[in-house]
Amino acid sequence: MSHKLNFARCLGALTILALSVACGKKEQSATDTTAAVPPPDTTAAVAATVAPGGAVALAVATKPGVGVYVSDEAGRAVYVLDDGSGTQVACTGTCMTEFQPVAGKAVAGAHAEPLKADLIGAATLPDGTAQVTYAGKPLYYSTADQGASTVNAQAKKSGKTSAYLVSPNGTEIKKKPTK
Repeated sequence: MSHKLNFARCLGALTILALSVACGKKEQSATDTTAAVPPPDTTAAVAATVAPGGAVALAVATKPGVGVYVSDEAGRAVYVLDDGSGTQVACTGTCMTEFQPVAGKAVAGAHAEPLKADLIGAATLPDGTAQVTYAGKPLYYSTADQGASTVNAQAKKSGKTSAYLVSPNGTEIKKKPTK
């Protein structure tokens, strides 16, 4: 009988302990502004900063050696793809393992100065999905970037295609970042 009583007491104590830990964590996360933040998404599915109405919020960022370039409002760089002759290329097939279209429609975000709102647009992909454009150029995220302020794909060539950041005036930035 004492074995069953001890077991019941232990079970009760464990239940109380589990509840107090759970309540403590809930209380902590509600007041702790330094709660754990998940690492940047480096998988093929890239989440963009979305403005009211579901549009991608475009902004600008700065990188030494490159200067000011277009990004999303979370600081993720966006790229245009070029075949070397100045012709924009569509990213399909194996290209999609390195670059994903910035999907949806876009607006100038809160940190968009000096973006030109009239250069923000959208194109329609073959599957009917909208893709964000800037100065008529389709924009892409790179899987090589590890989050905000990284530009690992800048001026990199893959086959006949090169990736470039875009300046706020809509031109490709050909400079390589300094480390």
